[in-house]
Amino acid sequence: MKSKSFMAVLFLAVFSFLFLFSSAPVSAEDEHYIDDEHYFIAKEKLTGAWMYVTLSTMKTPASVETKNEAEFLTVNSGEEIWTKFYYKTRVLKKEEIKKGVVVISLEAGDEDGAYRAPENKDEAIGGTWFMAKITDLSDMYKGFVTVSGGYKVRLDNMRVVTK
Repeated sequence: MKSKSFMAVLFLAVFSFLFLFSSAPVSAEDEHYIDDEHYFIAKEKLTGAWMYVTLSTMKTPASVETKNEAEFLTVNSGEEIWTKFYYKTRVLKKEEIKKGVVVISLEAGDEDGAYRAPENKDEAIGGTWFMAKITDLSDMYKGFVTVSGGYKVRLDNMRVVTK
């Protein structure tokens, strides 16, 4: 009788554990510590060599009523900003690196003078990000490319817009 009770309790414990954790939200954080809820926003379209973008979360989706602008909450300051220039991104794959590709990179220098990828979540969330175009691939063998503005960016520190 004891073994049946133990088995029943064990079954209930395992079932409860699996049920609780299978329904818990799972963060889809990538190598840059950016997750599915994050957007990079700007007040205008990239027209010059480069521009700063701000890591944010969407508060109100774009609609006809909002003139196709969405409302965002900036991660650093909590400022609420309406804009039509917002970008979902993912880490750029090495085989996708080509001249003219628009990328978003963290502005964090390393010992070689190239901008490196974030080393932790605090740096990614609290850091400064910028948008530019890849302009020169001649240093790829060294682990970086040059983007518009003449900045060197490590191959693992580039994100590409997905939509």
